[in-house]
Amino acid sequence: MASGMKIDTAELAGLAAEGGLYGVFVCLFCVCGYDLIQRRTRFKSQLSWPMVLAAVLLIVLATARFSVDTANVFVAFIHHDPRAARIAYLADVTQPLFITKHSLLIAVLLVGDSFVNYRCWVVWGKNVWIVLFPIALSFTSAAAGSYTMWAYSHLPNQTVLSEAKWLKAFFALSLVANAFATSMLAYRIWSVDRQTKGGMESGASRLTPIVRIVLESGLINAAFLFVYVMTLEFGTQGLEIMSEMAVPMTGIVFSIVILRVGHQRHDDSYYTQRPATISWAVAKRSRLGTATTLTVGESTVPMEVYVKKSVNESEFESHMSFSSAA
Repeated sequence: MASGMKIDTAELAGLAAEGGLYGVFVCLFCVCGYDLIQRRTRFKSQLSWPMVLAAVLLIVLATARFSVDTANVFVAFIHHDPRAARIAYLADVTQPLFITKHSLLIAVLLVGDSFVNYRCWVVWGKNVWIVLFPIALSFTSAAAGSYTMWAYSHLPNQTVLSEAKWLKAFFALSLVANAFATSMLAYRIWSVDRQTKGGMESGASRLTPIVRIVLESGLINAAFLFVYVMTLEFGTQGLEIMSEMAVPMTGIVFSIVILRVGHQRHDDSYYTQRPATISWAVAKRSRLGTATTLTVGESTVPMEVYVKKSVNESEFESHMSFSSAA
């Protein structure tokens, strides 16, 4: 083991960082819940139950992880003295608390990856072939992590780094799965935005911020997993700090994406629709106003434009009414 930070110091530092991030996650979770309720009331929108399920699972797992980490530190510092005994306890990978807290990390990463895969599946019109590759990577990653926990508790002479290759596979596969699904998700939104702008007037797009949000969240998650893998490669005790920060960090990224994308007032199914293209037919004059048609995709929607002259006949007041699409 590399000299420098001892594992008891790393556990304390990690618990402090985790406590701060957990507090941020709890606040964001409450804000997201309030925002979802307000949007449902104001815009009569339907709740995305997979999103709600993922959010509840993440907050429950983050709470469990913070509780287990706190209990682990208390047990180490209260029941194990001198420091050599405390370090030996914390480095013992067969301890139930050690297995439990890292199993929670595996579950959190699987939930986070699964939700990204689900959004990608919905955005791509529920095309299973698009998400088959990241789903396979996500579950293979979870299997590698589960095997590592099994090896720690069943194989003799185990240390944190004795199963390093499986840990690297666990984080690397999760990294690739998340990066692929995020890229496909961002590409789909970008392509819909590009096609939509092709049939509309030029101007600022409302979808461009969503692409940026998706890419930013993916980059944050990818950067964190990359640092985790590099920490594992160098074999430092900073691994424990990264491990304890990972769970609330996943929840924070999830909450920020849901909160910011939610203000665009589009759910994921919006991007499965064909972009609207507008073509104006020759107008028919009438005594009340002007009638024309609006073509959306391949459907023609009747539309009437009523024009009323003002007193000075130099200004006009117009009103457009659309009938429902066939």
